[in-house]
Amino acid sequence: MTRRQFLASLSVLLASCGQTSSPTEGLPAPQATTADAVRHRMLRSTSSSPRTLPARPVIDIAVPPLPPTLRHQAQRWLHQLTSSIPPHWRLQLNDDNGTFRLRTIQGSPTGLPIGGRWFVPVTSHDNLVQDLPVAALPAILDGTIDDWQALGSVESLPIARVSVRDEGFVFSNPLAVVARVPELLTLAQPGVLAFVEPTAIHPRLSVLTLDSRDPLRQAHGAAIPEVLTEWLVVEGPVQLLPDEAQLPVTIDRPRFLTVTVVGDMILGRTVHRIMERLDDWQAPFRDVADELARSDLTIGNLECALSDRFPPPDDPYTMRFLTFPRAVDGLTLAGIDAVSLANNHSMDFGADALRDTQAALDRAGISWFGAGDDLRQASEPAVLRVGNVTIALLGFDGISAQWSGATETTAGTAPLEPEIVATAIRRAADCADIVIPYFHWGVEYTLIPTETQRRIAHLAIDSGATLVVGSHPHWVQGIEWYRGRPIFYSLGNFVFDQEWSFETKQGLILHLWFSGAELRRYHLVPVIIQDYHRPRLARSDEASVILRRVRESSQALS
Repeated sequence: MTRRQFLASLSVLLASCGQTSSPTEGLPAPQATTADAVRHRMLRSTSSSPRTLPARPVIDIAVPPLPPTLRHQAQRWLHQLTSSIPPHWRLQLNDDNGTFRLRTIQGSPTGLPIGGRWFVPVTSHDNLVQDLPVAALPAILDGTIDDWQALGSVESLPIARVSVRDEGFVFSNPLAVVARVPELLTLAQPGVLAFVEPTAIHPRLSVLTLDSRDPLRQAHGAAIPEVLTEWLVVEGPVQLLPDEAQLPVTIDRPRFLTVTVVGDMILGRTVHRIMERLDDWQAPFRDVADELARSDLTIGNLECALSDRFPPPDDPYTMRFLTFPRAVDGLTLAGIDAVSLANNHSMDFGADALRDTQAALDRAGISWFGAGDDLRQASEPAVLRVGNVTIALLGFDGISAQWSGATETTAGTAPLEPEIVATAIRRAADCADIVIPYFHWGVEYTLIPTETQRRIAHLAIDSGATLVVGSHPHWVQGIEWYRGRPIFYSLGNFVFDQEWSFETKQGLILHLWFSGAELRRYHLVPVIIQDYHRPRLARSDEASVILRRVRESSQALS
């Protein structure tokens, strides 16, 4: 039998990996027409004459019902096995029990592993827990731990364990069983817990970290907990397999495009004086640089001028923000790739200081958007490319554009006017895969976005925005979903000196994961600003307070 004939003879098997069969059943022969055909006999023939037919060697391969990922891996392995068999190799059974069986094993594999998959924990964004201890996973999986409070929640919330049949882990005694991940969204269970394949995550579900390590980041996810793996193994007469067929097996890791966004950064006033006193122009970012720099693209709102042209104001209460161009070193340390200049402080020292700011950013290789020499430049996107994905960033100023907005002949910020917003986003959507408008808007020191903000956000998405991000209120605000796309109304302060209230010291780092142009996940990392200039990652108790405020604001929008 030639290699080509052997491959053809396995075609039925390759198409049948997802069919339901018992572990002792084989696969129907190509000519079989009844459901009880259980054996596929492969004939080695050197002649078309019946008198020259050799004995009929038989190979049975029993394949259980498999989820799509393992089904594809089984097909790939069978193709590899077929191509590795030399033309002269005779396939024959050792005895009557010579049947290959494929089966799945959760945890450490036994036998010959030919494929595998792994799972990440997901829950509702309304659940304040963001991290699971790896040591608790066995008790979580078997239901011994049944309340989120035992896992660090400040609230008592029953754990609603749900099996995801095709794309996830199947519990022994789940509350419910769904076929695919999107069905989890219909359960309306804030305490839902499921374990799903990384390629199946959904942005309306929160992916939990494990021992504070993010399983979807390559560096963090190096060690996958054994209990969160499932292996496809071969059982039977393994000695029938040639050495070449025993190929190395790894679990695939999906590659996501990661984008990080932070809120308002003023490097003037108190922040400037601290940097100058310390002679450390990176000081504001030292505690968060690692968190920001690991993303493919990091964005913030730069709410000050970078210029040597004017002396920084001595007034500790000034509302005009300026620092020296060397402060760009902090942005570089944090891996910030682009900043919005569409805010009410970019023009504090006029058009010349704006151009100084743009020049300082250009020298550092940091893109800018949202302000320019005229309205055309101010409303143009910064277009960046990561791999084969193009991202367009736009900025719009809804606070000071009445007096410092760009016109057709004068420099300034891009006005947050509906027609300008819609036109700019539509043009950006024509040339980019992902379009992110960054709005400077809203009412200071408020938790709930205004109706005007909501109308403009909806207009932006209707015009082609992938999502919307906002800042300016100095407080964090909620998240709204519109037409399947998220609106993050305010990320709060990030580098700021408003240490006179708890709310103004709170902010959010927004991490986004994309598969191509499709948003697959978002994750909020709360921060606390300390010493009038330096954000740090919030402790779990502090994070719960901030996330609860985001939840309260979000619920008011539903």
